[in-house]
Order: sequence, then C-alpha cells, then structure tokens
Amino acid sequence: MRRLSVILGLFSVLAVPAAALAATAAPGDGSLVVKNGTAPLNTPVVVLQITGSVIGYVQNSGKIVIDAGPNADPTAEPLVTGAGLPSDSVRSDTAQVWKGINFKFRAVGGTYTVLVYGSGVNLVAVGSGTVKLAGSPDTPIGDGRYSLNGDDFVSLPGTQTDKRAIGSNG
Repeated sequence: MRRLSVILGLFSVLAVPAAALAATAAPGDGSLVVKNGTAPLNTPVVVLQITGSVIGYVQNSGKIVIDAGPNADPTAEPLVTGAGLPSDSVRSDTAQVWKGINFKFRAVGGTYTVLVYGSGVNLVAVGSGTVKLAGSPDTPIGDGRYSLNGDDFVSLPGTQTDKRAIGSNG
C-alpha cells in the first residue's frame, strides 16, 4: 500500500510539470510517458533524442546519461538530484553520467540525448524526436508501461524497439 501511495504521489508530482510542458508545446510536438519501466542491466529502458523537455524519476537503482551536445544553451543545463556528482561518459565529450537510487532528473528547453537504465523508471517527455524503448524479456507484465503521442498505455517490449517518432517532426 505504501508503494502504491508513493507511485501515485510521484505521478501527481509529474502531472503538474507535464501539463506545464504540454502548454508550451509547439505544433508537431508529441509526448512520451513511461511508468515504472524496468530493463536488464546493460539495456536502457529509454533511449531518447528530443528537442523539447524531459523530466523523470528513477525509483530503484539506475543510471542516466544526458548529452546536451557541443552547442548546448548554458541556461538549459540538465539537472539531476539525488544521484551525486556526474562523471564523464565514453559516449561523447559532452555527455555526463549519474548513478544512484531514488534520483530525479530534468532536461528542459533544449536538444538532448537521454539514456535511462535501471528499474522503477518514470519519465514524461514533450517535444519532437525519436525514442527506443525496452522492458524485461522475462516479464511481459510488471516491466512497466508506456504511452507514445497520447496513445493508450501498453507494456514495454521485451527487446529494444527500433526508433519511434515522438511528434510529427520526429
């Protein structure tokens, strides 16, 4: 019961920023919502390339990689709380990596590549771009659910998807 209360509280907290993000969405923008995503150790639950905004929370153990690129707007710097200091990534010179348990993140108003690993991944994104999604291959239920561009929620796939468009400009 306590876990359900925490999850419901999390989504109510995410709903307000998501509504604010949606209110400033540009024509052609879409959305992605991931609830309680879980994937195997070295497989990201979400691989997101987006021009827009993303906010989220990793409830259990996880890792996030955020790359704002070499031409990033310094006023749109990503923020991760509860995961300690970032480290450099082998992905690129501009990417940073955070690891932890029960951490929050946001990357708002820019162009980002975001990879989220772990279990208990909750995320809301608004903008245009692409996403790859993955869940647990051995758990067709309980590995999380997602909604893309306002479609109904469905279970995360057992293997990573091909790129899917977020919005009509993705």
